[in-house]
Amino acid sequence: MKKLSANILDGKFEHLLDEDKLQITHLQIKQGEEVPSHKSDKSVVVVIYKGKVDFTGENKSEIIVPGNIITMEPNEMHALKAIEDSDLMVIKAKIQ
Repeated sequence: MKKLSANILDGKFEHLLDEDKLQITHLQIKQGEEVPSHKSDKSVVVVIYKGKVDFTGENKSEIIVPGNIITMEPNEMHALKAIEDSDLMVIKAKIQ
């Protein structure tokens, strides 16, 4: 068992775990900031636990708030824009 803890950041990100098949990142984005369109070679799960984010995928855009979870297949393009100061956990895993 491992216990991972996120730190208080100032609109940045930190990798809590960075292994070949699994990466867990704490992402903190301030209101109005954007993460440009990008993709991952792994399956992705995004869990928002503070704030409000406009999350844009390949086919649609969703406003996500605490309690929402986004899942994506490998190589799916996506972008984010913080509507409010926001904290998210991004889990990337090679499943196969």
